[in-house]
Amino acid sequence: MPKKILVVEDNADSRELIHVLLTRMGFDVLDALDGREGLYKAHAEHPDLIITDIGMPHLDGIGMIRELRAQSYFEKLPIVALTSYGRKQREEAIEAGANRVLRKPSVFDSLVKAVKELLAERDHEVPRPL
Repeated sequence: MPKKILVVEDNADSRELIHVLLTRMGFDVLDALDGREGLYKAHAEHPDLIITDIGMPHLDGIGMIRELRAQSYFEKLPIVALTSYGRKQREEAIEAGANRVLRKPSVFDSLVKAVKELLAERDHEVPRPL
């Protein structure tokens, strides 16, 4: 069964590029347009990993990460944050609980590497209860 990855990105072009890249790698990819929809889909679909943009309307990526990390089910879920902002936002994402923060737009090679590493690390942990 392929690993399920949730991509939370408000920019349609970026979301589509990431979706296609991950689908070609054999992952089951779900999309969300902002942090609120990302929270909803995370609860409904229980992804194996989340990739989120930081700057989004309604609920940004940092807020979404904080809300997820406050719930025991999502404490150890791998989360990759993407940003075109500076160091301050990268530090905030790490403090909120992101496992990796990658800089846009030159993110695709780094993203592939981070996804593989985080899912490999997750596979070595004790399974989460449902």
